[in-house]
Amino acid sequence: MVELLVTLVLSSIVMGAIYSVYRVQTQSMKVQENRMEAQEYARSVLDLMVREIRNAGYDPLGCTEVAGIADADVQTLQFRYDANADGDCADLDEDITYGFDTSHDHWTCPSGFGNITRDDANDGNAAQPITDCNIRDGAGKFSLAYYMKDSPTAFATPVSETNRDNTHRVVVTITVESKNPNSEFGGQMISTMTSSVNLHNIPKQ
Repeated sequence: MVELLVTLVLSSIVMGAIYSVYRVQTQSMKVQENRMEAQEYARSVLDLMVREIRNAGYDPLGCTEVAGIADADVQTLQFRYDANADGDCADLDEDITYGFDTSHDHWTCPSGFGNITRDDANDGNAAQPITDCNIRDGAGKFSLAYYMKDSPTAFATPVSETNRDNTHRVVVTITVESKNPNSEFGGQMISTMTSSVNLHNIPKQ
């Protein structure tokens, strides 16, 4: 009986140690998964914005509207380009505004959070969120900065019309929080990403 009890105790200790190691490994993997989820989400939002912003000012035939950056502020960027080279900037996806909003007719974010929005002026619809209410409302959580070619100093915002015409680079910074935080496995994961977008088509002076 004594030997059986000793065996049970030792087995319990060994099993407890194995479970502890397993739990630590599982927690570590879940934390990494949550962190990767936040990073991939931030990257997908940045990729969408960068792909479009890069084309600002593309105007091979001369738009009847003014191509290039039309409005530039810390959390607002409107730009036009002739995507299909038909001589105007009045078609779908040719007059785009990115902004930040905490509430809308169709959605309301929790207090302290908002969405990066994309508005196509030519589709007749309201601005659409491209995030999922996981951008905190605050300085630097979503921000845009504007630079002249080879200059390390950003233009003051809102950017004047003259400086908009001289903007060669836009720096986009977003801080995304994971959509499914897990208090047991690391809690809320936060990912900050920055992308520097060189404009391929500098508006004519």
